[in-house]
Amino acid sequence: MWLLFVLLPLAGLLAVDVGAFLWWARRSQLLNSGVPTTGEVVRINITVTQHVDTSTQLSSSSTTIRPVVRFTTQTGELITASPMRSAVDKLLIPGDPVKIRYSAGNPMRCVVDQRGARQGTVPMLAGLVFLNIFLIGFASVGGRIAGEWQSDDQPATPASIAQGLAQGLAQGLGQPTGETGLGQSAGSGTGSQTTSPTPPPAATTTGAWSAADGHLTVTVVKVVNTGGNVSLTVSAHDGAAAQVTLPIFSNFTATDGQGNTYTARPLAPITVPAGGTVSDTLTLDQTVPATARSLKVAWAHVFSQDPALNGSITVTGIPLPHHSG
Repeated sequence: MWLLFVLLPLAGLLAVDVGAFLWWARRSQLLNSGVPTTGEVVRINITVTQHVDTSTQLSSSSTTIRPVVRFTTQTGELITASPMRSAVDKLLIPGDPVKIRYSAGNPMRCVVDQRGARQGTVPMLAGLVFLNIFLIGFASVGGRIAGEWQSDDQPATPASIAQGLAQGLAQGLGQPTGETGLGQSAGSGTGSQTTSPTPPPAATTTGAWSAADGHLTVTVVKVVNTGGNVSLTVSAHDGAAAQVTLPIFSNFTATDGQGNTYTARPLAPITVPAGGTVSDTLTLDQTVPATARSLKVAWAHVFSQDPALNGSITVTGIPLPHHSG
C-alpha cells in the first residue's frame, strides 16, 4: 500500500508533463508553420464550472475564458473558430482585431499570434516546474511516512494517514514536530479545542439606485456588508428587441467614496434577453474599508445589437450599510 504514496503522485506528474508537452508542440507548430492572416474577435465564451468535494461538501468554482474569432482563409473560406488557449485570452474583447495562424489542412485549428502570445509559455513552464517539484516532494514525504508505518507493523487507517501526512507537511513547512497546525498536538488523542471567531453581523440596505443607457436600465436593489465583504444585487432590464450582455471580467468595476476600486465575482456575464429582466448578485473581490460610505459601479463595455445603446453604463450614489454597534 505504501507504494501508492509514491506511484500516484509520480503518475500524475507524468500525465501533466506529457499533456503540457503535446500542447506546447501543437501550438509551436502552428505559430511556426501556420498560414498567417488577420481576423477579429466576435465573442467571448465564459464557462463557470462548479466543483463539489463529496467528503466535505465544500464547493468551489473555476472559470474558463475562450475567445471566438472569425477570419478568411487564402481560399476565401470564412472561418469562425475558438483558437488554442493563450496568455492573451483574458485581454481580448469582441471587436478586437487579431493576428491568426491557422492550419492549411484544417483551418479550424488556429492560434492567436500577437505580442505576448509566445511569451505566454514562460509562466506556463514556470508553473509546470513548480508542480513537478511539489509532486516529487509529496511523493518523497508520503513514501517516508508510509515506510515508517510499515516498519511499525501497524495497519494504515484513514485517520492515521491524515495524521501522518499532516505531520510530514508540518515538518516541510518548518513547524515544530509536536504541532500539526490542525488544532491538536501530534501525540495527543484528543487535542485542544479551538474556538472559531464569531462572524461579523451583516448590514443590509435595499432601494433602487439606477442608471439607463438606451433601452437598458441597470438597478442596484440590495447591498449587504458583512465586515467589509460587500455584495450587490443587480437587476438589469432590457426594453429593446435585442439581447444585452454586461460582461464582468475586465469590464466591471466598483469604486468607493475614497477612490478604492474593486472587481467582482462570479466572472460570468449578465445576459438579458430582449424585453426581459435578469437579477444577479455580485460580490466584490476585496474588503471595503469601514470608513467608506458609498459606491459607484460601472460597466466599461455593454454589448448589444440595439442601436440606441451607447456601450457603457454607470450607477452612482449607492450607499454602503454599516452596523452602528
